[in-house]
Amino acid sequence: MKKLLLILLCLPIIGFASFPIIENNTYELLSSENIQNDDDEPSIFVYVLRGSLVVSVLGFLAYFLIKYWWRAWKNKLRWVQILTYIVFGFFALLLLISVFFSIVGVYNPGG
Repeated sequence: MKKLLLILLCLPIIGFASFPIIENNTYELLSSENIQNDDDEPSIFVYVLRGSLVVSVLGFLAYFLIKYWWRAWKNKLRWVQILTYIVFGFFALLLLISVFFSIVGVYNPGG
């Protein structure tokens, strides 16, 4: 198994080194920089695919994080319980502050 992994890692390096670049392509690079393309922005379909990829990856990670956190909570690990209380306390404080400022108002021009 180790030999197969070594071969798979070395194959791209050997293949790249076997074909050196001889030509000078600076003219082609300079001429392609002068071309301005206004349609560089991706379509809405690309944005939807990117968003679904991000949501699926974050959901997958959140599932395992919550699963292992719940298992540690049930096993009564002390640092997990303390950290949970700190996080929930912080969220409760944010909620109280947001409710207070929505009722009182940060900027009240009427008095």
